[in-house]
Order: sequence, then structure tokens, then C-alpha cells
Amino acid sequence: MAMFLTGLLLLVLAVPSDPNALPPGNGQAIVQQKCSTCHALKVVTGKKASRQQWSTIVDQMITRGADVPDDDIDTLVDYLSKNFAPAPAKAGAEKGQNRTGPVNVNTAPASELAAALDLTEQESMSIVSYREQNGNFKEWRDLTKVPGIDSKKIESNKDRLVF
Repeated sequence: MAMFLTGLLLLVLAVPSDPNALPPGNGQAIVQQKCSTCHALKVVTGKKASRQQWSTIVDQMITRGADVPDDDIDTLVDYLSKNFAPAPAKAGAEKGQNRTGPVNVNTAPASELAAALDLTEQESMSIVSYREQNGNFKEWRDLTKVPGIDSKKIESNKDRLVF
């Protein structure tokens, strides 16, 4: 559980740690019982993440010793992703587009690829590994050759890719 707290603490902004600051809903009690026993709730309330990111964070914290029953994991991830999600995209923004602009797939680290292209951590690490072994990508279709990559995600972001 201590590792859970340390991991989340590194990921958040400072906000008030009042337990009453948690929005009501299914999962609120889990956060209060499982998270606040070891750290201030500002660790949770200050983090903004997608459902996939919350799922990854919860899985990592459980691997590091957080005591969350299997039956509560989906409820916890649902609660966190509903109440502590990133700000909605600007009106009219197309799916897959990020306010960060173009992404150079030949120089971007895995974390940037994951965030900007809505890839999983594993997918973005696969791109970096493939790039290191095979050289730079020349066009978006080259990325579809990377094992384990969802080609639909790449194609939906092809206009944002820089080589």
C-alpha cells in the first residue's frame, strides 16, 4: 500500500485533501477506505487520467501491494475515471486529436507517444523498441508493421504524425 501512495503522489498536483472533497458515487467508499489510510486524498483528487490510465495505475499499485479486492477493482477504476478524468477536448475536436499538436514518432519517448496518440503503455514501448531496432519510420503505414499495435489507432492519428 505504501508503494501505491508513493506512485500516485508522484503523479498528482497539490489540491485540498479534505475527504469530503470526493464526489459521491459508487466507489467513493473504496477510495476512502483503501487510499486515504496511507496518503492524503489530494493524491487521488489531483490526478487527471483516462480510464485506461486509471486502470494501469490501479493495476500497478496492486502489484506494489495495495489491498484492493478483485471485486472492487472495476468499481474503483470506473469511479476514478468518471470523477478524475482529463478536461474534455475542445468542441469540434476530432477523436484522436490532442491539443499537443504533431508528434514526431522518430524522436518521441514512449510516454509521449502513449499520451498523444491514445496508445497503451505496451503499444508505445513497442513502437520505440521497433524504431531502435529497425531505424526511423518514413510514413504512417510503417507503424502498422510494429507487432502488437492497433493499426486503427495509428490510422486515426496519421495526420498528426511527423517523421
